Amino acid sequence: MEHERNGMDARVKILESANRLFARHGYENTSLASVAREAKVSKALIFWHFENKECLFDEVIAETIAPYHIEGGDIENVNTLSPDDALEVIADRYTAFVLEHIESVRFFLSLFLREEKMPDAFFAQVLELYRHFRRLIRENIERGQKEGIFAQELDAEVRASLILSTLNGILVQGLVTTDGSPPAAGLVVALRETLIDPMRVS
Repeated sequence: MEHERNGMDARVKILESANRLFARHGYENTSLASVAREAKVSKALIFWHFENKECLFDEVIAETIAPYHIEGGDIENVNTLSPDDALEVIADRYTAFVLEHIESVRFFLSLFLREEKMPDAFFAQVLELYRHFRRLIRENIERGQKEGIFAQELDAEVRASLILSTLNGILVQGLVTTDGSPPAAGLVVALRETLIDPMRVS
């Protein structure tokens, strides 16, 4: 039992170290020897758990996309709120999700910027989650228009894309800057003031 637990601990260390190195240096520039050094294990132990570097990379990808699944849960319950309150809650939930899974987001972003080849399933799952949040935003804008809260002339699809794109920009800024830029929470408040509030019927 102890041996099995130690084996699992080593596997987790290898995956965590590989995640950091693949994110930092990309697939081509990350060797199994460097993963072994980072994880403080032998290269032989890596081969015990993973057949080769490609298998290790595939497993890192699988672990990375694990959080990117849609759960109906309480995010769907925003439709019980007023449309404007619902948009604020969706923005908060999206931000909280990204911050909670910041390492997987950083990994995805770094590989994307390096134009690394990744499995189609990786992009499909991330895109599905993105579309889910965009749909929720669009539906609540449309609901607000029907209830006379938001202006009728608004294009709900365009506004939903703009809100989500702005949220992504805020979160990416937090990932790539260390120059004392405003924290994400404050910028999300500003997003409400600049993008959500102006949609209201005056």
